[in-house]
Amino acid sequence: MDGRVKLNCHRLKELRKSLGLSQEKLACACQDQALCVSIATLKRAECGSRVYYRTAGDLARFYQIPVAELLNEQSS
Repeated sequence: MDGRVKLNCHRLKELRKSLGLSQEKLACACQDQALCVSIATLKRAECGSRVYYRTAGDLARFYQIPVAELLNEQSS
């Protein structure tokens, strides 16, 4: 295991769009909060590619939700 997980891409897009943010604006907002989430990482996550668990944690912190809510049920 390399510390990567697959996130629920539909939930990620839903959360981002509910705030009216583009991927670029979300990446900037994360950076403003000292969260390590790049636009490239967001694109990977929203396309269903695996990302580091740390990224999942940073996104969960940004959205103020539990990490489990972002994880794809089939990521194990």
